[in-house]
Amino acid sequence: MDTRNSVLIFNLLDLQEDIPLTKKEMAGKMTATFYPERNQTEKISAFSENLKSALLEIGVNVIPFEEALNQDGNVRKGVVLFAEGDLPDKKLPIRNVETLYDNPIVGVFDGSLDIPKNPTLQETLDSIVGVLAWHLTHVPIFVQDKKWTICTMNGSVIQCDNPASPKEDILHSLVPKLAATVVPPKREEITYREGVLDLEEQGYLPYIDDFMSAATVWRENGLMLAHTSVEDLDYRNRLYKKIVSRYLDHRTGMSYGFLVKQIPTAIEPARKEQDVPMLQKRFDEAGSPIISSESDMYVRFRMNGETWIARLPDVWLLSTRSGCNKTDLNPEKDILRLGLHNGSITLDVPPKSTPKACRPSYDTYAILAHAIGNVLIGSVLLAEHPGSEFPAALMQDGLSISHWHGYPDKDYPRDGYVIHGEQKPPVSCSTPQSAAYAFDGKFKAPEIFEGAHEKFRGDIHIEPHHGTNISGVMNLTESARWVDRMHKQRKKKPLKT
Repeated sequence: MDTRNSVLIFNLLDLQEDIPLTKKEMAGKMTATFYPERNQTEKISAFSENLKSALLEIGVNVIPFEEALNQDGNVRKGVVLFAEGDLPDKKLPIRNVETLYDNPIVGVFDGSLDIPKNPTLQETLDSIVGVLAWHLTHVPIFVQDKKWTICTMNGSVIQCDNPASPKEDILHSLVPKLAATVVPPKREEITYREGVLDLEEQGYLPYIDDFMSAATVWRENGLMLAHTSVEDLDYRNRLYKKIVSRYLDHRTGMSYGFLVKQIPTAIEPARKEQDVPMLQKRFDEAGSPIISSESDMYVRFRMNGETWIARLPDVWLLSTRSGCNKTDLNPEKDILRLGLHNGSITLDVPPKSTPKACRPSYDTYAILAHAIGNVLIGSVLLAEHPGSEFPAALMQDGLSISHWHGYPDKDYPRDGYVIHGEQKPPVSCSTPQSAAYAFDGKFKAPEIFEGAHEKFRGDIHIEPHHGTNISGVMNLTESARWVDRMHKQRKKKPLKT
């Protein structure tokens, strides 16, 4: 992975640069402690000892509980807290952490996740969210005699073998979920604008038709997970319901997946840095991958083994609103405009909605990383392969980006698209790492494409234990129909979660 590209996207999205991107880096930067209040069984006790030994062996800083506390007696920000067993209300670890977001809590439980037999994706998700709400843990682990299971808010159920020797599964599956904190952009980090989005006047109605058609396909196949309502969950008391609501930024619930239309963008051919020595000098003097003036922004990035410089215009998208039902859309309330405008994340409120109703999506960083990456690879293809379909589509009709919590079948390929991301650490959405992996894969996709570059159409970005982003020339309806056909083709082999 080229960290220079990661630094660029972190700068563009106003994220800190020193984000760990490999599993070993994540483990090395992670500090953990074990909660002294516990309700152990013999099985939990044995697993916890193996867990602690494995964490130490892979480089995690495991400290005594007393050393993890701040002056107020709470576990200080950034420390991961492991809690053992089903604890009574007043002893839940959520009561002893400094922050809701920056203190991941892992609950270790005896038994298995209580889900229906042969569950749907939605039933699995609802079961996991129910556990999170009741125990107020971010990642529950269930321990059985010969296996153990990690569950996440993404709806993932990761089966792991051999509880007596969990080191490999802890490094490859658990650590990335704890070291990459799930936090959506804060409201104050986004510029909200009202009264500037008019779907008809701005010529967006054909795109809205595409949104509505795609929503119908997703609704009929049931693969786009719907809404898990906060009101429908079971809580121990009102206080814990308020904690869940606060953690979710006072959302009414959680919905999964998104539909995005990247609006047509005028792009210019990128240039190799040695061909523009004056710009190269400015970048070197700035010590940054971005240089800006009042009217232009230029970025420096790596692709095809070369360093490129390109002008980055404003990047705009139409996107489904966070929390809405993606399969039953009301365009005037549920379709907003999101962009990187004048260097800032900007959100234009739907005509019949309000800023309060438009909370930042958990996928904001990944969405913008895909869209910015599309512009930059389009600029390189325009320079090296002027007849390429990809940059032509971006400039003339825009591109689409869809996300669902399933995975593509390599036996059912899509012409012109490259699959990537399978080997990346399995982080959750709304993490800086998810943006970096999307961005990095975007630049590699044309490099590993086996056909003529003129026929490159986009990329299919797998996020392990999370889902898939389809980004490229297909419109939203075409992408939905492709997934639908693929699912029917292998209906006897259900999508993994």
